[in-house]
Amino acid sequence: MVGTEAANSSLITHVIFDLDGVLIDTERHYTTANERAMEKFGSKFTRELKLMMMGRKKSEAVPLLLKDAGLAGRVTSEQYMEEYDQHLKQIMSTLTEELPGATKLIDHFHAQNIPLAICTGSDSEEFGDKMRKFDKWIQKIPIRVLCGSDPEVRNGKPHPDAYEVTMGRFACKPISPKNVLVFEDSINGVESALSAGCSVVMVPQREFLPKDWPEKELRSRANFVALLDSLEHFCPKRFGLPAFRQREGGECRG
Repeated sequence: MVGTEAANSSLITHVIFDLDGVLIDTERHYTTANERAMEKFGSKFTRELKLMMMGRKKSEAVPLLLKDAGLAGRVTSEQYMEEYDQHLKQIMSTLTEELPGATKLIDHFHAQNIPLAICTGSDSEEFGDKMRKFDKWIQKIPIRVLCGSDPEVRNGKPHPDAYEVTMGRFACKPISPKNVLVFEDSINGVESALSAGCSVVMVPQREFLPKDWPEKELRSRANFVALLDSLEHFCPKRFGLPAFRQREGGECRG
């Protein structure tokens, strides 16, 4: 899959990042924690279950997981989340790393005074655990919508609520959702951002894409503006944004 970008995207004035699988490499850790929790309850965490959960609020994903795994009625959501959270906390404390290109993009947008936000399915406790190693980003991204615990986000991804709420939190509001560039990795997240009217760059991790993922359908949507293998391949000037300075790495790749 080579990076592709739209040549005539709308003027971008604001940027929103998903967190997991976009800025930090956590999706594999979620898989491990779910595998261990499911094993405890006598079941298996399959690829299909993983794809169903990606991008969703945990409070919405876990009941669906238990139902699809045949555990509903035998294991409560609270029991599962307690077991899962225990494993995840152990893993996240040492193994979470940033993804290539993340710091470069955040630093560049911040230097250009482009308003930034994070919109993630995490709750406040989970977000805190993950971000301990990434304090360098916190001051540069003042708006952080944690869908897992934010009362204004009534429905998680793939519903549009998450991105609608995030856009509403900018001090200087975008003229149109099309002026907001969203970086997402999951199909649920992309659908959420598109439904909110945002311009979307999809940066999927290949191992977490289903074989029959709706690439053609998504790319036919008016606001789907780029499909990239990595944030390293994003070229700001193709979106009317200031180009990277030489000391930031110069010209774009891909």
